[in-house]
Amino acid sequence: MQTIEETYDVVVSGGGLAGFSAAIAAARHGASVVLIQDRPVLGGNSSSEVRVTPHGAAAFHGYARETGIISEALIEDRATNHAIIRENGWTNSVWDLVLYDMAVRTPGLTLHLNTTAYDAEIDGDRIVAVHARVANAETELLIRGSVFIDCTGDGTVAALAGAESRTGEEAANEFDELHAPDTATSHTMGSSLHFKTIDTGAPIDFEAPKWAHRYDDQSFFTNGGRMIPTLESGYWWIEIGTPWDTLHDNETIRHELTRHVLGIWDYLKNRDPHWSPRAANLALDWVGQIPGKRESRRVLGEYLMTEHDLGAEDRFDDEIAYGGWYIDLHTIGGLLKEVAEPVTTARLMDPESSSGSTTYVGPFGVPLRTLIARDLSNLMMAGRNVSATHVALGSLRVMGTTALMGQAAGTAAALIGEVTDLRRQYSDIIGDVQQALLRDGCFLPHKKNEDPADLALRAVTSSSSTQSVHGVGPGSANWLGGIDHWRGYPVFPFRGELKRRVGQWVAVGAGQPISSLRMALHNHADADRVVAATVQLVDNIWDYRIDAGKPLAEGELLVSPGGPHWVDWQVDIDPISDSEVRFIRIDLHESPDVEWVVSSAVLPGQIAAYEDGGRYRRFGGGSTMSFQIEPAQAAYPASEVTSGVTRPHQSPNQWRSDPVFPLPQWLRLDWATPQSVCQVQLTFAGHLLREYHAYPPLYRDPQTVRDYAVEALVDGEWHEIVKVTGNIRTRVVHTFDAVQTSALRLMIYATNGDPSAGVYEIRCYADDICTENITQQ
Repeated sequence: MQTIEETYDVVVSGGGLAGFSAAIAAARHGASVVLIQDRPVLGGNSSSEVRVTPHGAAAFHGYARETGIISEALIEDRATNHAIIRENGWTNSVWDLVLYDMAVRTPGLTLHLNTTAYDAEIDGDRIVAVHARVANAETELLIRGSVFIDCTGDGTVAALAGAESRTGEEAANEFDELHAPDTATSHTMGSSLHFKTIDTGAPIDFEAPKWAHRYDDQSFFTNGGRMIPTLESGYWWIEIGTPWDTLHDNETIRHELTRHVLGIWDYLKNRDPHWSPRAANLALDWVGQIPGKRESRRVLGEYLMTEHDLGAEDRFDDEIAYGGWYIDLHTIGGLLKEVAEPVTTARLMDPESSSGSTTYVGPFGVPLRTLIARDLSNLMMAGRNVSATHVALGSLRVMGTTALMGQAAGTAAALIGEVTDLRRQYSDIIGDVQQALLRDGCFLPHKKNEDPADLALRAVTSSSSTQSVHGVGPGSANWLGGIDHWRGYPVFPFRGELKRRVGQWVAVGAGQPISSLRMALHNHADADRVVAATVQLVDNIWDYRIDAGKPLAEGELLVSPGGPHWVDWQVDIDPISDSEVRFIRIDLHESPDVEWVVSSAVLPGQIAAYEDGGRYRRFGGGSTMSFQIEPAQAAYPASEVTSGVTRPHQSPNQWRSDPVFPLPQWLRLDWATPQSVCQVQLTFAGHLLREYHAYPPLYRDPQTVRDYAVEALVDGEWHEIVKVTGNIRTRVVHTFDAVQTSALRLMIYATNGDPSAGVYEIRCYADDICTENITQQ
């Protein structure tokens, strides 16, 4: 046995998406970093060993997909991966290698796979080093560091260092949480094991081993909410935890889950009256042997997130990430209980049900204090072991959210400098951390680009053309390029039937009035119907309040039988803002016989919602209702690229060229005096509307700019300083020899399919301050 000693600025334990993002972020910001991972692949539950595909806020909120490092990886995967994405069981080695490539090619990052941390050295309230063992190598590592980030999921390093943690369910009265049980327990959500099948093309037998669990009762599945959408792979509800401990009884749980996987497949293959005939040619192709764990320890931090933080409008001054998955609390006991996750079951069986509407939360901010351990001066955590109650973890634990927390932790660890006590020092750097995260492509709901070094914020913007919003109709062209709704979850509704209120967000240009609106409505009754309508000013695209204040207009629409008809409404609304693009919302109230026709197109940044449990909820997977507006609105001006926000939020925050004019089109920045520029960062449209699951194999988002150039105006002439062809990424950074210029111009020659060029942001710097995505080189 050999022992090797190593020293780093930042030591990250755990190579799931939280640890992966933390390690890359810290290294990109100049820290020497080591990533310790106890498996041979990166990605944790998302890897090909476990095969749970990453979820996040975009499953429930339009344009809420996570950006930053996780986005870089997911975009790369979809562009290069031949496999479709399903709910469980479909992750392949292409995804593993995307992560591995990003880690290996990141300067300053040392990767130790198959390496387990088993001890920690402590000096007072400070971690000095961790001891780790490399499997199959007869090697022990003594790894010293300045900052330690526990992304193990189980809080292993924190536990070894003596940090206090919570396990199990808090009682409802401890934090007044609606979804907590009356009595506290030690119970946690369970772990799942997945499988995948293959069509052999001919009948094939399956005989379960004697030790497999035996299933014979169809009602266990049909009445227990254990939905079987497909025989291709499955299923989240193959879950077991209590009475076993998900931490110390992990091997027992693995074996028990294997017994149940084989037993469930045996039943579906051989005895289920519906599925057995359909399974005749199917064979098991893969059965996981690493349980996908949902919950164990939660390390106590400087702030403990509770259920109230998931729905609060309050803003954290130290916001560094966001979430938006619902409060997903699995049935304690899983397969050993009669019903699996009653709330989700009710929604799956009846999508029109308002069951579970109280679990629908976000998007909400996550504070840095949740990632800073309370008991130790140099320990952070990211992932499902962060400082949160059991109920709050129900939303925080999904991998899109944990990846954002990881990137924030890694960025903070690198920027902290000389570490004496993270608990006292974080407030000194929080502004720098937030601006760094925004600069690195992340989104924060309550923060925007205020980087004093960004020269673009001082420039005057202009463009060759700008798309005006006239509206869209039932037959408008669809430029989504094949993305679909994620049908593994009850996306609802697909039709705009006014069985409940429906709202459509519309962007209104600065200083522009609205004279009239038109909606495409279909009356399925034999007589006229009247639909009550209102127009309200809303704060942002996630302003889900049914009543958002005094209406800007109110009226009634008369809809004759048949259709669809374009129904006119004279609203005569004065300009809302002289200086900003803002959102209004057209609300059509309940009228069960009338249908507001869904457009075949999605107007960028302008989508619909439906009423559910007293508030609005995203319509479908992100859809636009058929509407027209007069006069046409300048919703996508060039000035949006310096709004400081890189996605639709309080406005579309996007410049779009007029699709009537062919490419190339240009976007220009002018300064009153010449500037020295050596770096440009561009954020293009794409990969935001829907969740990763909606994107097909080998996908290149049509909205993303493909071929472009950056030009500088020098001595009255344009000089090309950057030329790119074949781009698929939404965030790109270009560093070049400094130029003195009074103007820069982005020339866009082609997109990946959209007739309009779309840009969310341009940043310009005199120094090479932006971190670069290594995969773009």
